[in-house]
Amino acid sequence: MKNKNKYGSSGKMFGGILLAITIAAFSGFFLGLVFAPQSGKNFRKFLAKKFLELVDRSKFAMIEAKVMAEEFIEKSFEKDTEN
Repeated sequence: MKNKNKYGSSGKMFGGILLAITIAAFSGFFLGLVFAPQSGKNFRKFLAKKFLELVDRSKFAMIEAKVMAEEFIEKSFEKDTEN
């Protein structure tokens, strides 16, 4: 009988640890850039601008998805009433 740890298998545990290390490394790098003195100030402005652009694109995508869904529902009702 194999001895399993509380995570099910050592492969899953290793994957989780690797994921946590990767996330921590990227978070540390990102926070280092954001809070860097002087040159980080320009980066924070750039980051804020890109974030606002991302929010605008997300809003547009949601509106577009809503319109497409409404068209799909309308076509479905038309097909249903034909049958």
